[in-house]
Amino acid sequence: EETIFIRPGNGSKKVVIAGAGIAGLEAARVAARRGYSVTVYETAGELGGQINLAAVPPHKAEIMRAVDYYKKILPALGVEIKLGTPCTVRDMNAADAVIVAVGAHNAMPPIPGANAANVVSAWDVLSGAVSVSGHCAVIGGGMVGTETAEYLLSRGCQVSIIEMLDKIAAGESGSILPTILADFKAGKVAQYVNTRVCSITAEGIAAVNTVTNDDVIIPCDWVVMAVGSEKNEFCIDGITAPVYFVGDCSGEKTADIASAVRTAYHTANSI
Repeated sequence: EETIFIRPGNGSKKVVIAGAGIAGLEAARVAARRGYSVTVYETAGELGGQINLAAVPPHKAEIMRAVDYYKKILPALGVEIKLGTPCTVRDMNAADAVIVAVGAHNAMPPIPGANAANVVSAWDVLSGAVSVSGHCAVIGGGMVGTETAEYLLSRGCQVSIIEMLDKIAAGESGSILPTILADFKAGKVAQYVNTRVCSITAEGIAAVNTVTNDDVIIPCDWVVMAVGSEKNEFCIDGITAPVYFVGDCSGEKTADIASAVRTAYHTANSI
């Protein structure tokens, strides 16, 4: 608190924010606290962005408290929130500053066979956009892949995880990891570490162990991609107001709540 604090606003300004994920919401809070007039535009019908997906796996519902906080504090600060409404060039040019917080999307790597009908993204699974069953192979054993695997396990699926590193859940919190690993042991989740996927076929996944160079065949009914995310692009053509990018679309590390909040805080604090 001695070195980082919300600065008083620089006159009377109107700030438009595109996107109501965690970065957009934090930017709105800080800008409003500085005394600015703030309007948030969100094309979806709810606040939270990726938080709504992150809260789906077992043990993660508590994370929605962050969104609940913004739902309470932003109206109290006078922030106008427009759900189901895209932010137009006219809206942005009527503002003194534009903060873009449109997030990211699930990455789909160019693996041969990745366009097959039985290949889906972790985001589609967690959002309920697709329904899978039987044996599901999750490509990617990071935090998203691990939590998606636990979600699938809780839904009665047989689960395998394929990860290029020497262990899964490298970025997972130490407080929840033991519970996840215990669930995986009880559910007999197969973990293929040091494993690189070569192709996806009708029978399953063809891979290779990067340590032994042995071929690995993983039969499955569904393949779930969880190899990370890529920032969403945002067209700034015709926008005359200063534009700032925060959160996942800023080019910094994606799928990281702390980074999203940090970039949003500092950006909104600097306008």
